[in-house]
Amino acid sequence: MTRFFLLSLSLLFCCSAFSHDTFEITLEIQVRRNRIDAELEMSRSTAVASTDPQPSNGVLFEPSAFPEWKSKFLEAAPELIQILNTEGEMLIQTLDTRLGREDDVVINYTFERNRDDLSALSLAAPILNRFPPDGYGVRVTYRDASGRWHPPFMIFVDKTTVSLPTS
Repeated sequence: MTRFFLLSLSLLFCCSAFSHDTFEITLEIQVRRNRIDAELEMSRSTAVASTDPQPSNGVLFEPSAFPEWKSKFLEAAPELIQILNTEGEMLIQTLDTRLGREDDVVINYTFERNRDDLSALSLAAPILNRFPPDGYGVRVTYRDASGRWHPPFMIFVDKTTVSLPTS
């Protein structure tokens, strides 16, 4: 009976270890008065693959090695996501990266925004062009300038630029 219990327990934990999609990418965007904050989070292997034009999927660094990878993530960050208005790509004010709670790579963006600019915004996710066209996507949550949270949506390889919802 003890063996059965241990086998059941190990299978339970084993299955959950494989349930994390290595290409899971999430993005939270919040429009504020004078800036737009965006937080891109992805697994370490996805982050490594997104920094390499010839990615070798499955590469995983130990969290203790994050300082060695940080500059690569910051260098690649402007090419991973972009916020656009009617004049084109918005400028990045600040950019930083860190490890998240589950040792995923988090890239924080702050985009310049003129508080009087009411033009429609779009999101481009060229990060998806770095992966095979097998349905990989970015799950996006978005809060507009009025403070309203819109329902989450997905961006896939077949359409990497989408208009953001308006108030």
